[in-house]
Amino acid sequence: MKNLDNIKYIAEDIKSITIQWATNIAREACKVMEQELRDSKFKDKNELSKFFDDASQMLIDARETEPLLRNAMKYAKSKLKKWVTSNEIADAFREYLWRIEREEDVRPKIWAEIIHDWDDVFTHCHSKSVVDIFVTARNMWKKIHVYNTETRPLYQWRKTSLDLLQAWVPDTMVTDSSAWFFVDNTLWNTVDIKEIFLWADCIKPDWTVINKIWSFSIWLSAWNSWVPLYIVGSLLKVDAIDKVWIETRNWKELWPEAPDWLNILNFAFDRVPHKCITGIVTEFGVIRPENLMREVKKHYPRMIE
Repeated sequence: MKNLDNIKYIAEDIKSITIQWATNIAREACKVMEQELRDSKFKDKNELSKFFDDASQMLIDARETEPLLRNAMKYAKSKLKKWVTSNEIADAFREYLWRIEREEDVRPKIWAEIIHDWDDVFTHCHSKSVVDIFVTARNMWKKIHVYNTETRPLYQWRKTSLDLLQAWVPDTMVTDSSAWFFVDNTLWNTVDIKEIFLWADCIKPDWTVINKIWSFSIWLSAWNSWVPLYIVGSLLKVDAIDKVWIETRNWKELWPEAPDWLNILNFAFDRVPHKCITGIVTEFGVIRPENLMREVKKHYPRMIE
């Protein structure tokens, strides 16, 4: 029976955020699973199933709140319902990777079409996919200005702000705590925000969206001032089996030397209600939240079987 050393190595990199961004996490997990399955010899289906279950669970446990990763394992496991070889399951991971890459090719242009010339747009998330939207809009000669948050406590948007500036996309950073006030055009409108783009860490079956903490307050401001709010996400990020919950992070991120008797609750994510989401921008176009599961069933039936 093949050991799980290579799987453990990738799982540790995912857990420690050495590998970050949802797409990168799913990509690296699929790659290591494909390679291990192709390199291994299994005496029977039971041994193959045990290896798959142990390895996939180890990767899922490394980032339990990541549906793109979980769906990759579910997508490939559907093959195990029949008698198949390890290479055929490896092919399923290869196919899933192809779907991710296809999505990365088509989605920026679909999403960039929403943005108009001279728009001031706002985003609150740490996502290469969102950056690609704005760079694509800029490459379409749209004169836009991006406003984004810091993304505390790790300040991931410092890197993505640099990516935007290097692509000649004008960018301004605001504090996380001021974001809800900044985007509300009824209370303070020195900058007239035209669209808000939030990445979806997870899209739930009830059409709500889990995203970086502060997303809920930004949604409230968008609702109050009638600013269109779009969720940037793939159908592959839908938590069709409703297994993802709100993640809390280590309290030491906020205060490493905190007193022993102080409890610190460090929410990493919150939840955006569906009722004022203008649309979910997917690889298959912009869809209304209430049509979400119908589109999943149409394009990715394996995810809900």
